[in-house]
Amino acid sequence: MGYVSGAGAFRLIGKTKEDLRTFRDFAEGSHMKKDTDLREKGKSDKRFPAFFHAISGVVQRACLLLVFVFLGAYSLSQHCHAQGTEETTNKEKIFIGTGRVAEENIADARNEAISEAFVKAIEEYLIRRIGPQGMANNFQRLDEEILSRSKEAVQDYQIISEFRTERYVRVLMKARVNEVVLEQKLKTMGLLEIDTVQTAVLFVVSQKKEGFTTTYWWGDPTRPAPITETELSLSRVFEERGFRVINRSFLPPEESYDEDMLRLGLSDEHVAEWGELFSAQIVIAGEANLYGQSRATVFLRAVKLPEGAVVAQGYREGVSAGTAAGEENAIGLAVTSWANDMIPHIMAGLEPGQRIVSDMIIRVNGLNSYGDFLVFKDFLKSNFPRITSVLERRLTKSSVTLGLKIEGGSKDLAEKVLNHPKRPFPFEIYELSDQGFTVYVR
Repeated sequence: MGYVSGAGAFRLIGKTKEDLRTFRDFAEGSHMKKDTDLREKGKSDKRFPAFFHAISGVVQRACLLLVFVFLGAYSLSQHCHAQGTEETTNKEKIFIGTGRVAEENIADARNEAISEAFVKAIEEYLIRRIGPQGMANNFQRLDEEILSRSKEAVQDYQIISEFRTERYVRVLMKARVNEVVLEQKLKTMGLLEIDTVQTAVLFVVSQKKEGFTTTYWWGDPTRPAPITETELSLSRVFEERGFRVINRSFLPPEESYDEDMLRLGLSDEHVAEWGELFSAQIVIAGEANLYGQSRATVFLRAVKLPEGAVVAQGYREGVSAGTAAGEENAIGLAVTSWANDMIPHIMAGLEPGQRIVSDMIIRVNGLNSYGDFLVFKDFLKSNFPRITSVLERRLTKSSVTLGLKIEGGSKDLAEKVLNHPKRPFPFEIYELSDQGFTVYVR
């Protein structure tokens, strides 16, 4: 017997009344009883309905299981996809770039806007990775090696919107930097090495402007005082040399202060007490006088803690014409002059564990072969123990740029390199600055 489903009815294929009764019983849900009766009668050929029901139950359960497995797998895949999308989105950030239109050249302005957005994307990563201090200490190197080649480090980008005027083109961009490439570049430059021990420095320096009263923050420690021009110049110079400048606004809570600690003119003992309150290792104390915009003087001393000993002291004057764009102001010139002469003495007074490891750049021009470069590199590593690492940053046919980590300043190293008896070949040194110098092979 068999059956075929039709449009809302069944059409029986069979001829006997027994077939009809068996089908009716099966349809009414009593097939199990009939199956028992049939087994008792020995009619095994009528067991099909019960067998079909059993198989059907197994199939149904299997189908349900497959459905749940599929739903679970789908849910998991969606969750993983959502996580992957979230991680990807977290690395994509929005940046704005602007390009100026020159001679009605819209295409160049648009490219300039895109390039500016690239640089902003990389700047954001560098600040997050090595911090503002690392950026400040190595800005020239970062500009040459990474920022000037921003397109190499951008993994992908999408311009969301842009608009144009007669003067400029501005783009709104979603960009993702290639962190693997940037990480490798930072390692090659030696900027991810944790070998720099920073010395904490505090400034206790008063400032007197012509026609105004003297400003000094420690006169009333409970009232926050604005940062003076002198402190800003000192912070810039010392941070460039690798020191950690203490923020005096984070004053430790004290119920009372010795009256002598609140005086304008502090003794070395009281200077050291202020340093101890801020956990400083070096305190720069003294006074600065500003005479208009063109002249300034400083008389400063460096007190080393915990001994309270003066390790450097001097008077310097700065005179600025103030006419050239970007020219340093008078107080900046005075502070820089003092720091250039006194910081080597401060560093010499530090304990070996406190010595500052500085980053330096040496450019060697006029090399005749790659072998000459290897000889010069070995000369630096073998004869100057204060050089802790030498890494080649850029190599061309006749010149090489080296990145050094060294305990000390560039002027001291240049003098020793130039006058060393084991110089591998004749050379001269030019373009000497705090960041390094250039070697010209004769």
